[in-house]
Amino acid sequence: MPAAAPHVPVTLGLEEEVFVLYGDEAQGFRASTASFSGLARLLWRDWRGNVGGTASNFRRGPAARRELMSSVEIATPVHAHPGTLLASALSRRAELARALPGGLMVPLGLLPGSDEYHTAGLHVHVGVPRERLNTVYGNLARFLPVLTHASASSPWWQGAEAGPLSRPVHSFALGPLTADPLARFQDLIVTRRLGTIELRVLDPIWEPDRLHAVLNAVYALAQLPQRLPWSRARYNALRHTYASGPDAEIRALAHELQGISGFDPAWLERTVSARVLESWRQSGEVATLTALDGAYRSGHWGPVGTPHARPARWCGAAGFAAYYVPKLPYMAKKCGPSIMPPGKERPWSSKKCNDAALFSKVRAPFRAPC
Repeated sequence: MPAAAPHVPVTLGLEEEVFVLYGDEAQGFRASTASFSGLARLLWRDWRGNVGGTASNFRRGPAARRELMSSVEIATPVHAHPGTLLASALSRRAELARALPGGLMVPLGLLPGSDEYHTAGLHVHVGVPRERLNTVYGNLARFLPVLTHASASSPWWQGAEAGPLSRPVHSFALGPLTADPLARFQDLIVTRRLGTIELRVLDPIWEPDRLHAVLNAVYALAQLPQRLPWSRARYNALRHTYASGPDAEIRALAHELQGISGFDPAWLERTVSARVLESWRQSGEVATLTALDGAYRSGHWGPVGTPHARPARWCGAAGFAAYYVPKLPYMAKKCGPSIMPPGKERPWSSKKCNDAALFSKVRAPFRAPC
C-alpha cells in the first residue's frame, strides 16, 4: 500500500448540477425557467455566498424551442477535508430545497429525453500547489474510471436504455483525455480560471455515503506524495466501459484504490443507474422521479410529497428576471479579460491561473510522454 502524506496541502470544492422538473404523467415532465425563482431566493438571502455559488444551464438547438431550461447548479465553499465538504454539500442541497419547495429535483446525469446538451454532472475541484499538479492529475487519472463507475446515474440515451454511464459517452462537454490538461471539454482538466484539477466526468451522486466514499478517495489520491503509473491512452481505452459496465481491469483498480483510501469496490456493483432502471420498470416514471426528488432532498430514497404542477408562464419570466438582472454585473466581470481580481478567486482555488506565461508553466510537466 502506498504511503500517505498527511501534511500535503489539499483543498476541495464541489459543483453539483440537478434537474428541476415540473409536470405530471399526462403532460410529461419538463424543466422550467420557473426554477430561477429558487436561485433568486438564494441570491437575495446570501448574495456573497451565491452570486458565484449558483448557476444554470440551457438547452440548445431545436429542443430549446420547446424546453429552454436544463439543469441548475450549486457550489460549496472551500474545504480542507472530505468530511466537511460532504457536510457543506448536504447543507447546500437543503438550502436549495428550501428555496424551491415545488418542482422535482432529479439528480441524474441524463433524463430519458436528453440530448448532448441536456445533462447534469458533479464536478470535484482539487486545489494543490502548482508543483504537484502533474503528480496529482496522474494519480486521479489512474483511478478516474473507478470513481466514474461509482457515480453512474445516466442509464438512457434518447429514450432508450444505453448502459450505466451514457452522459460521459454522449455529453458535448466531456471526452477522452488530451495532451493539453487545460483543454476544457474532457473528463479531467486543470482549470484556467482557478488553477484547480477538476473531475468533470462524474454523474450526480445523491447518496451521502457514496459521495463520501468518492470524496475520501479523491482526497487520499491528492495526498499521495509519489506519482503512480498511469497512461492517457489506457484511460481513454477504458472509457468504452462507460457504455457497458466495469470490466476486470476496472475492478482490479477498485481493489487497489481500496488499499489506498478504504474505497469499497461494491460501489461499482450497486449503481444508481441500475436502481433507477429497476424502479422505472416496476413502478413507472412518476414514482421514480418522486423517489429521486425525495432522495436528493432527504438523503433517503422515497417520495417526500413535493408539489410538481407545471407553473404558469409568467413564473418563468419573473424568475429569470429576478435571478439574472441583479447578477449581470458579476457575469460581465467574470467574462471580461481580467476575470477574478487577486483575493477574489472561487473559494477552493489554490492560485490564480489566467495568463499565457502561467499556462505554459502548467502545461510543461504534462508534455513528457505518459
